[in-house]
Amino acid sequence: MTPLYGPSILFCPGDRPERFAKAAAAADTAVLDLEDGVMPASKDAARDAVCAHIAGGDRTVIVRINDPATERGQADLKALAAAGARSILMAKTETTSQIDQVVAAIGKSVSLTITVESAAGLQTLPQLLRHDAVGAVSWGPYDLVADLGMRAVRDPSGALLPILTQARNQILLAAGAARVPAYDTVTAEMSDGGKILERDANEAAVLGFVGKYMIHPSQTEIVRNAFRPTQQELDRSRRMLSAITDRGAFLFEGDMTDEPMLRRARRIVETADRIGTRSP
Repeated sequence: MTPLYGPSILFCPGDRPERFAKAAAAADTAVLDLEDGVMPASKDAARDAVCAHIAGGDRTVIVRINDPATERGQADLKALAAAGARSILMAKTETTSQIDQVVAAIGKSVSLTITVESAAGLQTLPQLLRHDAVGAVSWGPYDLVADLGMRAVRDPSGALLPILTQARNQILLAAGAARVPAYDTVTAEMSDGGKILERDANEAAVLGFVGKYMIHPSQTEIVRNAFRPTQQELDRSRRMLSAITDRGAFLFEGDMTDEPMLRRARRIVETADRIGTRSP
């Protein structure tokens, strides 16, 4: 089962070993990337660098591998198993056989996050999430756009296009049904001073994602802040939990309150205890 990582998860190209420690320090967790973040000519060197880093003692990092159904992906898994890797991020997941190949190489104790980035992956999502090895899920709108032949990711205001919000919601609902934590995708748009990132991160937190992937250290504080409850939310949640009666539903500060509201309040308190409250 994948542990609940902190909300900010930073990608770092696997062929830039001088950045590995910096990436881990700049976010809650680092993903060392062997897949799209590395040019084909550099992939073997990237694999060697990542495995050397893990074998050197850092097993806190996540590694994004190439498709395990390919020769390159199999080479990734063989080398990572030998290095002692335990946390794997799988891109473009579409079949349970891909997951089986990761388990066969790393072992049943693998901490595996799958990423759904295609129409085929969305279609098989319920089966993927029922696999015992899957501990978390994320999604990839940029690859999904390419898969569908779309011409844009966002509308002129910067909001995701409706079919992409539909895919995001489908992933959240499936993850909720499977009781698997969901992590939001990266925000690649960086030329607007962080406005799109802030909107994406706030929406992700409100909708129930537990964290968000990032592509640059400058995104960390925006992401962390979005996932932290406000002090007002925390104070009200604590008051609500202190006001529980033995009558089931009860009136609390003008609102009828019962178990669903209490569950939300408990989650807000737990999140604040784990990652703090939002800065003004």
